[in-house]
Formats: sequence, structure tokens, C-alpha cells
Amino acid sequence: MRYFVSLVQNEWMKANSKRQVPYFYAFIAVITLIVAAAMRFFIFKSDPYPYMAFVSDVNFLFSSLIGIFIMVVAAQIVTDEYRDGTIKQLLIRPASRTTVLTSKMVTVVLILLSVYVFTVICSVVIGMIFFSFMSADVTLASILKDIVFRIPDVMFYALLAMTAAVLTRSLGLAITVPIVIKSVVGAGMIFFSGKPWYKYLIFPNLNWQPYFNGGDNLPFKEASIGFSVTIYAVYMIVLLGLSLIIFNKRDVQ
Repeated sequence: MRYFVSLVQNEWMKANSKRQVPYFYAFIAVITLIVAAAMRFFIFKSDPYPYMAFVSDVNFLFSSLIGIFIMVVAAQIVTDEYRDGTIKQLLIRPASRTTVLTSKMVTVVLILLSVYVFTVICSVVIGMIFFSFMSADVTLASILKDIVFRIPDVMFYALLAMTAAVLTRSLGLAITVPIVIKSVVGAGMIFFSGKPWYKYLIFPNLNWQPYFNGGDNLPFKEASIGFSVTIYAVYMIVLLGLSLIIFNKRDVQ
């Protein structure tokens, strides 16, 4: 267990040393500041605006960007090892290939959580500086709840990107595959929502929020949280298993 933790720490340091995560933090901070200034001095120049509403706006604004960023991180954390020629050094360590790939997956999860935490803290601090402390329709608890419900969707496409990276070793393909599936295939599947096999697809089972909002807007007839979690788990296990099998069997040149 201690060695696994050291592998995760190593992956975390590599991700930060390449500046990709720090630069994304800086991007979030700058955009949040620009949006706050624009809203405060141009849109709500004379009307008070609750800072918590601003926090909600910012987190909604970054929701898609964070998803794409995590796809890139999940793909790059694998493909960079092949590109930089460090994969051999990584695999001669006493840890198994399964442990190595699992440590990369855990690192992606930690990066995702850190980005969400940074976005919330950044938007709260800037929001408190620029906007009013008046009450709003949203609370910090509701914003955090929305973020938690986004995690299954983001992690599925992140794992899909990592699986594509293991299969192809190509960063471009590993990023393109989940983006195309999410934006084209996933969106297009709504036209088949009346089909009996639709509920077995991953796409209608990625959003669990309706089950906790009184059962409104369920993704399909007789949908349940238990069924959606089961379908989600099956797809994740298949992707994870495929990644591990290929990563363990593939020769490293």
C-alpha cells in the first residue's frame, strides 16, 4: 500500500511538473476574475447580485471545460510515457503493470477533485469581493451537490479516454474518441429513447440527479438509481478490465 501511495505521489508530481494542471488553475482564476468584473461593472452595474449566484454561474460555466480537461489529463498520463520513452523505466519497478495503471487512474480522480475544489474556492472568494452578500436561490450545499452528480459522467469519459490511450498510444485519438462519443453519439441516442434497449446504454445512466429530485425527468420509463448505478458499474468495469488486459499484455519497445 505504501508503494502504491508513492506511485500516486509520483504521478501527481509529474502532472504538476508539466504545468498542465497549474496552468488550468490559472486559467480558471483569470476567467473567473474577468467574468466577475464584466458582470459587476457592466451587467449588474446598478443592481445587487448575490455572490452565491455568481458561484453557481461560474461552476456551471466551467462544467464542460473541466470534463474536457480531465479527458486530456487521462489520455496524456498514459501517452506521455510512450512519447517520452519513460514507460520502460516505469515498468521495471517492482510494482505490477496493474498497479502502475491503477495509480494513474487514481491520480486522475485526485486531479478532478482538486480542480473542483479550486474552482469552488476561487469563485467564492472572487464572488465575495465583487458581489453582494444578499440571499440567493442557490446555496453552497446545492452547488456542491450538483458537482457530485457531475462526477460519474466526467469519470466515465475520463476512463474512456485512458482506455483509448492504452489501446492506441495516440494522444489525438485518445482525446477525440470520448469527445466524439459524448457530443455526437451520446447526444444522438436521445432519438432512440423509445427503444427497449435504450436503457442498457451508458448515456441515459450517467445523470443520477433526477433520482434525488423527486423523480422528475427520469431518463427512461421505470428508471431507478439501482439500475443506473449497476449499468454504470458494468461499463466502468469493462473499460477498466480492457485497459488492464491490454496494458499487461502489450510489449514495450
